[in-house]
Amino acid sequence: MLWVNMIMDTLGALALATEPPHDGLMKRPPIGRNAKFITGIMWRNIIGQSLYQTIVLLVLKFRGEKILNLNGPDATSILNTVIFNTFVFCQVFHLLTPGLHFLFQPLKKNVSNIFSNTYFSTYSF
Repeated sequence: MLWVNMIMDTLGALALATEPPHDGLMKRPPIGRNAKFITGIMWRNIIGQSLYQTIVLLVLKFRGEKILNLNGPDATSILNTVIFNTFVFCQVFHLLTPGLHFLFQPLKKNVSNIFSNTYFSTYSF
């Protein structure tokens, strides 16, 4: 349980802390006190991710031994380990997926800037 808590808290805080600020944040109007904290899109994403993880974990719980061809006296222990690891990987990928946009955006910007660079366009060709 400590491992799951470390993943959920540490990576989530790291993702929030490393999001780059931009000027558009200061240009937005203030949000009122009675505004909804969780928007409709957030609810959609939360419910979708919850359903996905619940279905995957329940399928593993009730059909996992058959799907993974687990036999023997330690089949239940192995299945429980697979279920836990699946849960952890679902959480890690869920945390990393929104960050991939911010990870690849500078790369995309830098690749487009290479061709507009004076040195590259003048001296390379």
